[in-house]
Amino acid sequence: MTDTPSGLPPVPHSVDRPKPIVTPLSGRAVLAMAAGTALVVTAAVTALWFSLTTDGSDPSRVTAQLEVLRIGLSLGLGGGGMFALYLAWRRQRSTDLALLQKERDQADVARAYALQERVAVENRAHQERVALATETDATARRITELFTKAVEHLGADEAPVRLGGFYALERLAQDNAEQRQTIVNVMCAYLRMPVDPPQAPVDAPEAHRQWQQEREVRLTAQRILTSHLRPGPEPENPAARFWPGLELDLTGAVLINADFSGCHLHVLHLNGITFLGPTRFTGTTFAEDATFEHATFTDEAQFGHATFAGRAQFRSMTFAGSVDFVEAKFMRGARFDGTSFTADAGFLGARFGRRAWFTKTVFAHGAEFGSARFATDSEFRGAVFGGNARFVGTTFAGNANFPGAAFRHDVSFRDAVFARDVSFQGAAFDGTLGLRDATFRKNAEFRGVTFAQAPRFVAEQFPEGVPPELSGPTDPR
Repeated sequence: MTDTPSGLPPVPHSVDRPKPIVTPLSGRAVLAMAAGTALVVTAAVTALWFSLTTDGSDPSRVTAQLEVLRIGLSLGLGGGGMFALYLAWRRQRSTDLALLQKERDQADVARAYALQERVAVENRAHQERVALATETDATARRITELFTKAVEHLGADEAPVRLGGFYALERLAQDNAEQRQTIVNVMCAYLRMPVDPPQAPVDAPEAHRQWQQEREVRLTAQRILTSHLRPGPEPENPAARFWPGLELDLTGAVLINADFSGCHLHVLHLNGITFLGPTRFTGTTFAEDATFEHATFTDEAQFGHATFAGRAQFRSMTFAGSVDFVEAKFMRGARFDGTSFTADAGFLGARFGRRAWFTKTVFAHGAEFGSARFATDSEFRGAVFGGNARFVGTTFAGNANFPGAAFRHDVSFRDAVFARDVSFQGAAFDGTLGLRDATFRKNAEFRGVTFAQAPRFVAEQFPEGVPPELSGPTDPR
């Protein structure tokens, strides 16, 4: 038997062909051989008998004749016995060869049956492959037709037709995981298309009506995307509607009242994006780098409890409304250098796992960093705090650098901990500087600092010695 890797039934090898079977002797042949043997023995006995009858009166000759007769009879019996043994051998040989022939016939039958079964299995497998290929082709054609028709709907002039196109794409993506990235790319491409909201609906009622319809279409597209980017309450067991591992390219897009709360974003491109209306990323997880460079937020932005697993890039951008990063986690560093916060900026309880840059950042109103923790260096060089700044209970585990920073109103570092060096060189404090219960464990640099009011402190707050630039009363404020 032979093992077959394809799982098909094995085909047995053909057995060795036996030698040709001995043809059985016929009755005439056996009779002729027996007669021949008898004639040979009779002839030999007769010849010996007559050779001893020349003198029949001699008793010794009579005895010799009798002996010849006995020998003849013995030869006859021996020849008959040998002939009988020969016949028995031929019969046994014929039987053995017949058995071998039977085994060969049975093997041939088994081989033919196995071959027939193998052919049947191969035929069934071929039919299944053909059926599967046919079904796959039919499914692919159906998906292509549905996709093409849905995309065509997105280019319709009527807003309801465009809405139907988005819902058709959503259903197609939900049922066909391998098509999701392509469908998400189409949705993102639609949101990247330029749109210009009318400023005066009274003067252009038709344009305003069209804008309202387009607004609903875009809101629908956004809701479809975000609804499938939320893994659900159990991240280890995501909901069936969750679409993991997608890449969203929203570069230069215009989003309206965007709500990504609770979403798990894999790869996200947001450079140059415009957020119209309130924007929410509350509890959002950014699995990779999150880049918001040159983005525009026209209203408030919520990033509370968000997790930035990669680098967070918020450089050179403007927040027109209030910003909330309460208890946000920046795992691999955060860059806000050159950014303008035109309203209140809240970083209450935020965690900065690596270096944080706020170089030349402008806080036009209040800046809240209470209970925040900077695990490594923090850079506030040249930062401008236009409103009150609060660093109450903030922990600076690395170097804290505030050279050239401008504090236009009151600033409080009450209960703050500076575990390493801190520098306020050249900083300007136009309001009060609160240092009550703040701890400076290493060097504190205040050279070139200007105070509108002398700060109050106690010497115990500076284990390395009170900086000579500080002056004024030493009572805790």
